[in-house]
Amino acid sequence: MDLGTLGIYVCLFLSLYFEVFLLISFLEKKPHKKTLERPLHYPTVSILVPCWNKGKTLAATVHSLLALEYPREKLSIVIIDDGSTDNTLMAAQEFLGNPQVSIYSKRNEGSKYAALNYGIEHSSGELIGCLDADSFVAPDALIEVIKKFESNSAIMAVTPAMKVNNPRSLLERMQAAEYSFGIFYRKMFDNISAISVLPGPFSFYRREVFAKVGLFRQAHHTEDMEMAFRMHAHGLAISNAHTAIVSTNVPNTVGGLIRQRIRWSRGFLENCRDYSYMFLNPKFGNLGLFALPFGLAAYLAGMYSALFAIFHSLKTIATYAYNMVTTGVPLTFAMPEFEWFFVNTSMLSFLIIAIMGLTVVAILIGGRIVNTRIPFSSYLSYFVLFGLFAPLWLARATWDTLRTKETGWLV
Repeated sequence: MDLGTLGIYVCLFLSLYFEVFLLISFLEKKPHKKTLERPLHYPTVSILVPCWNKGKTLAATVHSLLALEYPREKLSIVIIDDGSTDNTLMAAQEFLGNPQVSIYSKRNEGSKYAALNYGIEHSSGELIGCLDADSFVAPDALIEVIKKFESNSAIMAVTPAMKVNNPRSLLERMQAAEYSFGIFYRKMFDNISAISVLPGPFSFYRREVFAKVGLFRQAHHTEDMEMAFRMHAHGLAISNAHTAIVSTNVPNTVGGLIRQRIRWSRGFLENCRDYSYMFLNPKFGNLGLFALPFGLAAYLAGMYSALFAIFHSLKTIATYAYNMVTTGVPLTFAMPEFEWFFVNTSMLSFLIIAIMGLTVVAILIGGRIVNTRIPFSSYLSYFVLFGLFAPLWLARATWDTLRTKETGWLV
């Protein structure tokens, strides 16, 4: 076995280990079902809606917040227009006069973190929530978040279960399967206290968090990830409310998807560098010992696997072309007859089948957690398209990280 193939085996074994680990975590502590219980106490809540050029979706986002099943006198909504150049501020004017809604417009400072900090400074809730201006919450989502905070006074932040809002195209359905897998692994990471991202759609913090660790930072345009890292560094607990459901719009073009994932991937690399002291450090629990090292290993494995596949594809094409030139025999692409005897039964094939099977199980479980059926087209598009596009954003994120190239608001 050559070194290149050995590297692929290592990558596949890492993937298999990760998925088996998550499945065992699920079997040991299955997510509880939603109940009709209500919180014993309703704290005051301020939900920040930072927005830049979100005129098309802002109104629907705010309407979903106003429909939350929560005492109106305890809930305030803070819209922060970060110097938009479209009709975002005009869309926000629809809510002028609503006592629950405050509207602010500020000069654009190039990143969402500044808008979030502005909202924190202009809010007063005991709990601070964030909601991207292209996301929409279930009516009982806030109640479920409050119940999670109430379950343990040590919990300082709570993340929701995020699913794709009304996926239509194959690209959106691919992301629907991906988000379903994300619901599963975020809950499993919750089981081991290793949540590493507090996503923009409907994550909540106790106000005291910002007094203890400070406000949001630019953080390579991934302030939600850096804040999670910083909270772990200060020993503050983060939990997941899998019964708090939020739907979010996703990129519907390949270019938009790749730009979003470049930001996410680059943010992961740069925040890992900034918090490198947490890696393999038992002081930071399972985040330092497992989640971060494995996340970085998975990133590198994805890059390696893509390069391996590209190299061998080009090698195969070159071999066929060389044989045609030297022998004069034209290439033929006739479909060979199927024979079971020639089915590839190598260990590599079994590993790939096992990983794909466990991925299907994880996506299925994630869908069931949020009572959403994932259609076959989502599974198919996930396995076909994700592996095709992921190397593009991984490679570009790595290149941009090496060049330390910064950009403005990315959505």
